[in-house]
Amino acid sequence: MHRQLALEAALQAFEAIQLRDAIYVACPVSSGRRELALMAELRLYDREDVRNQHADRWRREVLEPNKADAAKSVTSARSRHAGRLVINPATFELKGLTQHDYDALCGRIIKSHVGHLVLADGWQYSRGARIEAMQAIEQGLRIEDGVGDPLDADEIMALIDGVVPSMCGLGIPRRAAQTLMPDVVHAPATALA
Repeated sequence: MHRQLALEAALQAFEAIQLRDAIYVACPVSSGRRELALMAELRLYDREDVRNQHADRWRREVLEPNKADAAKSVTSARSRHAGRLVINPATFELKGLTQHDYDALCGRIIKSHVGHLVLADGWQYSRGARIEAMQAIEQGLRIEDGVGDPLDADEIMALIDGVVPSMCGLGIPRRAAQTLMPDVVHAPATALA
């Protein structure tokens, strides 16, 4: 119950300020290339095992640098979109929430409060950012890369399609790579109406 209350409180905060048409920066926070490289080095392909058995190292080598990169991406987006509110999901820290809870929170924020998505460098290696990118496509949001160049659905799917082969290149077994990355299927926005 505590988790549900935390989610509702966070969403109420966005409603209270009547946030609309914000820019959301989809980026690796707890996963991404850094986590995949650590998994490959440890030969441990379960996120929870890596995060529990190597918690200090995971925090130092994955979480903290990802948050720093997210802050830089947000600063860049703010400079390109002066006067617009830019959301940094790397700052969301609600105790007790699961990854599924964060997915739900970010999904609802994008659905109700976002008009534009920025895909930060390395987003395609983040399971959450991949989900967010697909949601933005389905909602028909404007999407750009980390330097401001527009991205269309085909470009986004091509980047996603390159992830598993890239992971295999790190030494991650194909089956593990496919398990770590969510399957995403592009459904045209018109099909969702």
